[in-house]
Amino acid sequence: MKLKGLVWFFTIALIVISVWELSYTWVVRNYENRVRIDAQTTIKKLYPSASAEEKEMLTKERVKRNLDSTKDKRIFPFIGTTYQQCKENELNLGLDLQGGMSLTLEVNLEGLIKSLSNSPREPRLIQALNTATANKTSSESDFITRFSDAFIKANGAGKLSSLFAGSNKQVKIGDDDNTVIEKIRTTAKGAISQTNQIITKRIDKFGVAQPNINLDENKGVINVELAGITDLDRVKKFLQSSANLQFWEVYQNDEIASALGVAQENLSKYLAQTTGDSTGLYDNALFKIIEPQKDDDGKPVNNPFLIGVVKVQDTTKFYSYITNEAFKSALPGDLKFLLGVLEKSKKGNKQYYPVYAIKTIPGSDKAPLEGDCVEDASQDFDERGRPAIKMNMTNTGSKAWARLTAKNIGRPIAIVLDDVVYSAPNVRNAIEGGSSEITGSFTVNEAQDLANILKSGKLDAPAKIVADQVVGPT
Repeated sequence: MKLKGLVWFFTIALIVISVWELSYTWVVRNYENRVRIDAQTTIKKLYPSASAEEKEMLTKERVKRNLDSTKDKRIFPFIGTTYQQCKENELNLGLDLQGGMSLTLEVNLEGLIKSLSNSPREPRLIQALNTATANKTSSESDFITRFSDAFIKANGAGKLSSLFAGSNKQVKIGDDDNTVIEKIRTTAKGAISQTNQIITKRIDKFGVAQPNINLDENKGVINVELAGITDLDRVKKFLQSSANLQFWEVYQNDEIASALGVAQENLSKYLAQTTGDSTGLYDNALFKIIEPQKDDDGKPVNNPFLIGVVKVQDTTKFYSYITNEAFKSALPGDLKFLLGVLEKSKKGNKQYYPVYAIKTIPGSDKAPLEGDCVEDASQDFDERGRPAIKMNMTNTGSKAWARLTAKNIGRPIAIVLDDVVYSAPNVRNAIEGGSSEITGSFTVNEAQDLANILKSGKLDAPAKIVADQVVGPT
């Protein structure tokens, strides 16, 4: 009897625990469904003439912003657990239960090695690359090892440096084969890591609840599982596209202050009229969520080229305001707001995004300087021993860089990857010759990351899908 009672006790306990765990999933699913319905309603209202595909994309972006900005909202009835906490505790309904797709992406190291060489069409280089590709299935070695082995076997030892040495290149003419291979491998690891970061950020835009992303750095392979996603063609096109690195001019606050004031008034009137509010609730609506940047001691930072910062939880409002036609109509036609990289305050653990006003070229998606003008970039140290980035331009890039820096002395130039401002260093003087040093309050890791970002605009190392599978739910 005691044994039977014990069995019943554990059975009931297991049921209670299971129901408790499932309750988080139920709460999260219900909340996310409400957010999705609200987003669909809003997008239909704001963009009535958009195509079905455009509305779907806009809806997914809005859902992601809404969820990101409400991580601290209490959504569990009675208990009051936040969305973020519920999300962390929900059951992971993977491909087997939800269906979706799995993909294997491979970083294109063949293209990267060509871009590192001083002669991409050199027959010896092409032959070694072809051999390395052909030996993929019969060798456990990584691509760089297969390439170097093939080249040395065909041409003899001590000749690798002749393929990769040159002015403004990491490889020097006297480097032995092992040194050359190690330098190529270091660059490849940086490119693989950066490609993985780009893929991860792009996957975030799909709004997948719990994507499974695994990187095999040695093989340059990224395995991805996207539960609930079935549009294979769209995913493949989006994930395989090259990174979009651009260099933009930045508006000074004084230059747009008047227009921004009119835009703010237009926005406030629009919000008051559409909501029927007459209490002044929406007065100065935009600058209620854009705060001044502050230092570690909480004192405002005087940066005339930074609009301010937006807290993570306010990003949904921010995007809805800056895309409002009443607001946009009062601004210069070439102005575009972009957010910087997520930052965290040392005090209070607040998370926020810097806000920049970028000066674009009307009627064109192209920047004054595109990423393919960067020949090489590497983490280095300045004359005072602080982490810095050394950057070299192509011949064409050098001329464009000289013009851009001459035009912006004393002003910043925004370094933007996929519409995110990663850095906005000030220009001290016109830079001739294409060789530059970017300094700032970088850690070594931050400088290395920025160098990898700069190289991603030049190095031909996109990820290509080598295997994919759509899985139905069970």
